[in-house]
Amino acid sequence: MSRTTLCMLTASLLAALSVGTMALRFHVLGEEAHRPIGPGTWKITLAVQGTSTGQARVWTTMPLATERQHLIEDRHSSEQMSHRPPEARHPERHRVAWATRAGSGTGPFEIRSEFLVGLHLGRSAGKPSSPLYAAPETGQYLGNEPLVESSNERITAEARRQTASLGDNAGPIDTVQTLFRFVEQKIRGDVRLDGPAVSAATCLEQGSGDRCARARLLTALLRNRSVPARVVSGVTLTKGTEQQSHYWVEAYVFDHWMPMCPYHHHFGRIPSTFVVFGIGDKPAVSAKRVSDLKYAFLVERIGKDDATAGEKSALRRGFESLSLYQLPTSDRRLVEVLLLMPLAALVVCVSRNIIGLGSFGTFTPALIGLAFHDLNSWPGLLVFLSILMIGWLMRRMLDRYHLLQVPRVATMLTLIMSVLILLIVLSNLYGATTTRYVSLFPIVILTGMVERFWTLENEDSVFASFRTLGMTMLISLVIALVLSRPWVARHLFCYPETLGLVMACQLLIGRYTGYRITELIRFRDFLQPPPATGYTTETA
Repeated sequence: MSRTTLCMLTASLLAALSVGTMALRFHVLGEEAHRPIGPGTWKITLAVQGTSTGQARVWTTMPLATERQHLIEDRHSSEQMSHRPPEARHPERHRVAWATRAGSGTGPFEIRSEFLVGLHLGRSAGKPSSPLYAAPETGQYLGNEPLVESSNERITAEARRQTASLGDNAGPIDTVQTLFRFVEQKIRGDVRLDGPAVSAATCLEQGSGDRCARARLLTALLRNRSVPARVVSGVTLTKGTEQQSHYWVEAYVFDHWMPMCPYHHHFGRIPSTFVVFGIGDKPAVSAKRVSDLKYAFLVERIGKDDATAGEKSALRRGFESLSLYQLPTSDRRLVEVLLLMPLAALVVCVSRNIIGLGSFGTFTPALIGLAFHDLNSWPGLLVFLSILMIGWLMRRMLDRYHLLQVPRVATMLTLIMSVLILLIVLSNLYGATTTRYVSLFPIVILTGMVERFWTLENEDSVFASFRTLGMTMLISLVIALVLSRPWVARHLFCYPETLGLVMACQLLIGRYTGYRITELIRFRDFLQPPPATGYTTETA
């Protein structure tokens, strides 16, 4: 069997397996293959309005991934502002950063974030192994906070008065229950839509407070009695279609975090419809250089009760358990990048082996294309090219020192990082937001590109190096345009077996030995039939 036949058979097998798995997945799951909607699935919409006074910045929170809930899908949109995905280094609060788009200037803006949340019905509040529900460190959740004055004199006196009748043999659960009943029954409920936030001490002094103020007061009383406690923010799905943020309390008792809500009279456990957006006493939306900031939540139940949930086939349960939508948000974004990388490599194969375009390296255009897809802005592309040209000029200067390769590359990296730091500092002085146009991912690639650029210039010519740079950027832009289509990432995420089709195409291209398109254009004169000379040949 020839190698070409082997490649074609392997590619056909991969394509058949890929298409067959996709068809089977859709046959078993139906529309849930595109967006899993089962019992306990809700759609939460966060709508934000405000007026920018110039270079506005807004931060919005997202539902957290816990043992009680998981984020199936999130979408963010705004005509006036661009956003960046949240960072995974803060597990207690995931915030989306928004910045004014270039050319938007001042004026009103609107932000809309839609979250599809799946509730794990029937599960407990949290396992000790979860990072969010791990045991607090020594002294954590016991001290003062700006609005939680646990050492205030009034707070201390009230905490002592409420727990005085418990005696010395009282356990922490007795203390927690006593203070909870005090806030639940003695502190009147109030509604506060505008105005400054009410602290725990003010709530105790007035004898009333909204849901947030009462949560702060209970947290302060618990901390005063040496019980670690914290405020939790989120929404209550069954308390109305349109609502504001809700706040409740978690206290660490008997090696686990015990939830309690004095506003809705829940102690020891809370309903599964309490969706956690953040740990800590912070608003769901915060902003800088913004006036008239308003926000609200809209909740809709998407998934209905499934009477046949226990009768699911093993194949359906297998597809559901292996669905990428079950991953945490941070892992899901990483998997999305990993799924897009083979598709970007396929574009490079087509560009180099079918079209005949040259580039710096084999997979450098794929990495740059993914970087441009992450930046998602033309200013980011201009910053990238500008730093590349500055690095090229620096490389010409370093050539006089005749450094060894590794120290030379290290020096180039240091110089590029210094220029980038200077650019960020100068932009900050003039009120610009450069960080949303700069990513560490493409900046690391710059050093290698500068070195390749210089090597090609020495081996060939300046024109050849700039021509290869232009083709590299062209391939990268094509990759960025292909990957920026929302349906591309969505399809790969729903049907990861599509990578079998991608690999099949790569195998077929790997055995292509015909003319490239650029070669057909280059040698088009040889493809023309020779002109008639006017002479005839006579046979004897």
